[in-house]
Amino acid sequence: AANDGVQSCLQKIIRWEYSAAARRWSRFAQDRQRPREGLRVWALSDVFFDQHGVPEWCKSLSSSFFRDDVLMLAGNLADSLPQLRFALTVLKSKFRRIFYVPGNHDLWVRRVTLSSIMKGEQVKDERDMGDSISKFLEVLQVCDDLGIETAPAEVAAGIFVLPMFSWYSRDFISKALRQQHASASDADAKVTIDQWIQWPFQCGADDAWKFFMRMNEASLRATLVAKTAFERFCDQPAQVLTMTHFLTRPELSFDWTVPGIWDHIGCEGLDEQVRTIGSDCHVYGRACMGHQVQEIDGLSYVHNYIGSTDQHLPGMAPFCIFDQGVACGATATSEGLQFSANTTTRGASEKTLWWWLRLRFFLTFRDAVVGGNEEVAGCSLSTRSF
Repeated sequence: AANDGVQSCLQKIIRWEYSAAARRWSRFAQDRQRPREGLRVWALSDVFFDQHGVPEWCKSLSSSFFRDDVLMLAGNLADSLPQLRFALTVLKSKFRRIFYVPGNHDLWVRRVTLSSIMKGEQVKDERDMGDSISKFLEVLQVCDDLGIETAPAEVAAGIFVLPMFSWYSRDFISKALRQQHASASDADAKVTIDQWIQWPFQCGADDAWKFFMRMNEASLRATLVAKTAFERFCDQPAQVLTMTHFLTRPELSFDWTVPGIWDHIGCEGLDEQVRTIGSDCHVYGRACMGHQVQEIDGLSYVHNYIGSTDQHLPGMAPFCIFDQGVACGATATSEGLQFSANTTTRGASEKTLWWWLRLRFFLTFRDAVVGGNEEVAGCSLSTRSF
C-alpha cells in the first residue's frame, strides 16, 4: 500500500497534477506582446555558488545592464537549499526573468555522518528529505517563492524558452566510444560519482532519466501547440530555446580523464525531444569544459559554465544566445548579433562613468568651498560649516 502511494505521487508529479505545478504555468503567456527585437537571452550553468569567490562574482554582475533580459540557468547552482536560495535571490535581482533546471549537485541529499565530521566536512543536514525527489520538489518550491521559472514560457512574440528536466543514462556513451577516448584501464571502470543522490525508484538512476523525460512531455506539448498557433497567424517563424543540465549528444565535449564520468554525463533520448520541438538553440551544463558553442547537425549547443574554483576563467560572464530577434546559430548572426561571452566592456564603461561623475562632483564641490561660492547646482552651501 505504501508503495502504491509513492507511485501515485510520482505519477502526479510527472503530469504536473498538483496545485503548485499548475501555478507555474500561469506565466506562460505574460510576455506574449513583447517585441522580439528588444529581447536578450543569456546562458549560464554550473555556477557552484558555494565555491570561493562565486557569490562575489554574482553580486558584481550589473544590476542595470541585464534588468530587461532573460537568463537560462542550466543547473548545478548549489548543494544545499539555503545556498541555492541565496544564489537565486542574487541572480534574480539582476535579470527580469530566470529559467532554471536543477543539476545533479542541486539534488544531493547530504547528511551529517561520523565520517564527514571526522573529515571536517561542512555538510548541511537535510535528513528530513527522504530522497532526491523530495529535494527536487523543495528546489522547485524555492523557485516558486522567488519567482524563478521552471516551466516553459513565451518570453516575447513567438520566442519560447523551454526548460527540460534531465538525468543521466548509463548507455549514453557507447563502449566503442569509451575505448576510443578513455585509457584502457578506465574504459570499463564503474565509479559512483553522485553518492548523495537517493531515488525512490526501484531501479534507481536507471529509472530517474525516464521519469524526468516523461515530465518534459507536458512542456513539449504546450510549447508545440503555442508555437504552431503563432506561426499560423504570423508571418514570422517562431523560435524555441531549449535547456537541459545534462548533455544530449555524445559528440559534445567533456573530460574523458575522469574515470567513469561517461556513465554520469548525459542522456541521448533528450536530443530527440529537443529536435522534436524544433529547437533553434540548446543550452546545457554539466561538462565544464569545451567550446561555448558547438554546432551539430544544424543545431547550436551552448555551454557557458562557471565551474569550480580551479576552473574559473578570466572574463567569465553570461553568454548571449538571443539578441535583436536572432538566435545563436540562426542565419546572419555575424550581421545581426555579436555573441560575446564578456560583458566586461559594458561593466567597465559603467564603472568609469560612475567614477568620472564622482570625481567631477568632488572637484566642483571643492572649488565651490575653496572659492567661497555658496551655490552649486542649485544647492545652498555654506563654507562656515567646514
